[in-house]
Amino acid sequence: MSAGEGVWAIGDVTGTWPLTYVGKYQGRVAAANILGEPREASYGAVPRVVFTDPQAAAVGEAEGPVTATVPVSDVPRAATYTRDYDKRPGFLTGAYALGPEAGEWLQQATLAIRAKVPLEIMADTIQPFPTFSEIFLHGLTALGAKAPTRAG
Repeated sequence: MSAGEGVWAIGDVTGTWPLTYVGKYQGRVAAANILGEPREASYGAVPRVVFTDPQAAAVGEAEGPVTATVPVSDVPRAATYTRDYDKRPGFLTGAYALGPEAGEWLQQATLAIRAKVPLEIMADTIQPFPTFSEIFLHGLTALGAKAPTRAG
């Protein structure tokens, strides 16, 4: 984001993730550097949300060696919604979501990717009931059943 000695760029002009919230993040990073607090931007966990109904959201990589799909309808909170999309997959490949307020409950995955939280810790996290964030417990359970063992 430094364009040279004493010159900083943020937002769309950087050519990196032209999203408002990325520009705001870059502004925080640039301000820290200007104030003498060295900091580098990290783009490994940029959330993307399409604000439609239902919302579609993603964070991190699209592919991985182990994937799981969990329908949002498997989560009791979905029972409070009566739309067709409650039957569609809500947790597609680790950190992809389609469902009511997907951009909100995907933040758990954003933080986990950014902080490199182990799957075991995520699976051991208490999820409030009834909420859509319970989808992570269902997804992690499905991933755990497919994941290779550490010994193998």
